[in-house]
Amino acid sequence: MTQGERQDFKWRPNDNSSTTLARYDQEAEHWYRAFKNAERKNKPSSFKSDLAVIGLMFSLVFSLLTLVALSVIQFIKWLRSE
Repeated sequence: MTQGERQDFKWRPNDNSSTTLARYDQEAEHWYRAFKNAERKNKPSSFKSDLAVIGLMFSLVFSLLTLVALSVIQFIKWLRSE
């Protein structure tokens, strides 16, 4: 394809005006985000990160159970002191 044939494309302006360059920048950002999102969606999670999440969940449950147990003990002590 020669330069003259390229200039015949009406659907894709090839001047260097600020409007055209801004549109190209916008399109480039769109495609960059699209490829990054597709890459992120198809990326398999690692076993290490899965174990970290499971460990955090166990830690949260254990902490909440400890908080409830200590609250019950404090409530019983308060009832006995009256």
